[in-house]
Amino acid sequence: MSDDKSILTSENPTSRRAPLAVTEEIARRVIDGEWHDGSPLPTEVELAEQMGVARTSVREALTRLKAKGLIASRQRAGTRVLPRMQWNMLDEDVLRWTWSGKDRVQMAHHLMQMRRIVEPAACELAAASAPDAAIAAIERAYRQMDAAGMDPVAYAAPDLEFHHAILAATGNPFLVGFGATIQAALRTSFELSTRQPGAPRRSLPLHRAVLDQIWMRKPAEARRAMEELLGLTESNIQRGTAGMA
Repeated sequence: MSDDKSILTSENPTSRRAPLAVTEEIARRVIDGEWHDGSPLPTEVELAEQMGVARTSVREALTRLKAKGLIASRQRAGTRVLPRMQWNMLDEDVLRWTWSGKDRVQMAHHLMQMRRIVEPAACELAAASAPDAAIAAIERAYRQMDAAGMDPVAYAAPDLEFHHAILAATGNPFLVGFGATIQAALRTSFELSTRQPGAPRRSLPLHRAVLDQIWMRKPAEARRAMEELLGLTESNIQRGTAGMA
């Protein structure tokens, strides 16, 4: 009986950790293109043997990846990789896996496209209708950016908060939720854009221009100010990702 207990005690921690580790490994192999769109994955038994884990851990990992839209299963057809366009790209885990994968440069480009669609419009809305308290939150983030000086690490957090505060200032719950959903990707975007020497200090006046136009209640000017800021950000990201493709 004591031997049985010792076996259970030693195996339980592994059984709790294994499904998460297996999910990470299979996800990264899918994202890195080991199995192309529409191609079948190995069977549960084969994956378990490859990774040296229990079949139940593989089954649980595959269930999680199905929920995130990476794979799908059908009777007699097995488990297959779904086209990337069907993945739940706003899922926090999928974002994290994608940013650490081989297509990081392309993902940065796609993120900038999305930001160019959303953020100038958000500035326009904020300038038109945000209460003073919401604009004050944008200004607090700006002042923290200013205090960070040339330190890109210290600059990144208030930079993220500045952009979140603009989305919050629109009063639109969908935009606020959108910002929270893509927070991981935005953080990576800001890290890439501040890699260039002096990037924080160069971007600070453009952030100030966005803030000023929102305070002055000039929607069209606020939109243009954000478009100019995003132009600099995109340029910094292109330089920051040079050689990563």
